[in-house]
Amino acid sequence: MTIMAIVVVHMNFCKKTHKITVKQKDDGDFSLHVASDCPEVKDYAKMIGDTLTLEDLTDMRNSKIFSYDNLERVTPTCLAPNGIINAAWLEAGMMSKGLAKEVEENVVDFRKVDDER
Repeated sequence: MTIMAIVVVHMNFCKKTHKITVKQKDDGDFSLHVASDCPEVKDYAKMIGDTLTLEDLTDMRNSKIFSYDNLERVTPTCLAPNGIINAAWLEAGMMSKGLAKEVEENVVDFRKVDDER
């Protein structure tokens, strides 16, 4: 059985969905696949490439995921980069897959300014 981490990002604001799959390879690097109906996210994913290193997961300053040259292809509000880092951390064991299964999702919730909740 192949173990991998899959994260789906629902960008309801722009009506786009990104399915991010990360799998650790035998050499310790991580394969990355991003399926998206957003041309900007497709371009961003193409710039990152299909392989991530442990440094990409742990060193934001030098990470391909957070490189300004790559990020300029998506809006600052796009959650695809966060989806990639979450999938990669899950696959690397840096986040609990059990807890992820239990909580199912993290949410950005838009509220009215006067909403107390």
